[in-house]
Amino acid sequence: WKMINQLYLTSSIFDERPEDKAQIKYYAFYLALLLMLCSWFFAAPRFLVLDSSQVAWQTIILKSNDLTNTLDHLPAGGNNAKKVFRLSVPVIMRLARLSPLAVIFIQTFIGYLLYILCFKLTFRILKDNVSATLLTAGIAFLYFGRVAYFDINYTWFDTFAYFFLILALYSKNNFVIFLWSSLAAWTDERAFMALSIVFIFHHLKDKGKQKLNFKYLLKFNKASIAVLVAMILYLSLRLFLTYKFDMRTPTAGANLFILKKTLQFLPIGIWTFFEGFWLIYLLSVLQSIRSKNYLMSTLFILPLILFTSVSGCVTDITRSGSYLVPMLIPLIFYLRDLVSRNDLRLLLLFCSIISFLYPATIVCADWGADAWVQKPSLYHVIFHLTRLFKMFNIPI
Repeated sequence: WKMINQLYLTSSIFDERPEDKAQIKYYAFYLALLLMLCSWFFAAPRFLVLDSSQVAWQTIILKSNDLTNTLDHLPAGGNNAKKVFRLSVPVIMRLARLSPLAVIFIQTFIGYLLYILCFKLTFRILKDNVSATLLTAGIAFLYFGRVAYFDINYTWFDTFAYFFLILALYSKNNFVIFLWSSLAAWTDERAFMALSIVFIFHHLKDKGKQKLNFKYLLKFNKASIAVLVAMILYLSLRLFLTYKFDMRTPTAGANLFILKKTLQFLPIGIWTFFEGFWLIYLLSVLQSIRSKNYLMSTLFILPLILFTSVSGCVTDITRSGSYLVPMLIPLIFYLRDLVSRNDLRLLLLFCSIISFLYPATIVCADWGADAWVQKPSLYHVIFHLTRLFKMFNIPI
């Protein structure tokens, strides 16, 4: 009730009421805690299944002990063999001497912090706690906001990559932007591609609603240069490691031929990238076209084409497309001067409601469709109670 009361207070123009500022000081932390618990309730976390003896964890442990290991002993078509250059988490494990359990604990905490960062970043852009609350609430029910509590034995570490990307968007110091961008790139190749979104945001954040032209597009600022330097350094170091230590990412299981397997699942897979927030994407693109800001609309569409193409060429469709979610930040930045505050609140409300109502779904062509939907915690409680009753012959 305290948090609901605080949310009510934020619906006013609290900048003019200093007494309200004190009451919402910790609002983001309360909100993030509530969203995390709701996420756990509606899509059961998998903390109890941690098994560090599985191949996925043994691969990460091997990489942390030997960063230049080529992993050529693993099946080329599997996900584990593609962790050759995904070094951020193994390096952190090695430096801090972390166990798999400690990594999962940190990942869970990062999942909580991710909500806070999304809220604070959105509030910085829109100067509206209600809009920031609605966007953060919707994100919490996407794969983007849930995977921290699901990825226990897969060792995808998408949450780490998202966290680094959002930090790169949030930071103002150019060296810090470079640091977070680099950590994101070395977490997953898809995060490297998502740095294009970080570049777009930092490059265009001073542009406002003015029409974009090629002259401005080629006029880099220090923040966008920091992102470019991180991308160039990543590619250079990766090339060096390839020739020096014969480190290569196998292409089996990640190529155009996979489209034969994934094409039938792509429509629902693409939906799970954003779910309700497709409304934001479509409105931004349509608005930019309507205002004849064609270069801006191109910048909005290109990442979508890139990640949709990549998602079709791998079996984990939802996971690949989820790296598009940071694009919401440049989109709301673009819309803030074109849409009234109340209209934007209403739009974000619809987005978050749709995302909440749609079941927690991970589309993967390698899994059966019955494994795509994460079941609520209550389902698991009832299931195990039923088994217990049957075991002791207790009538239900």
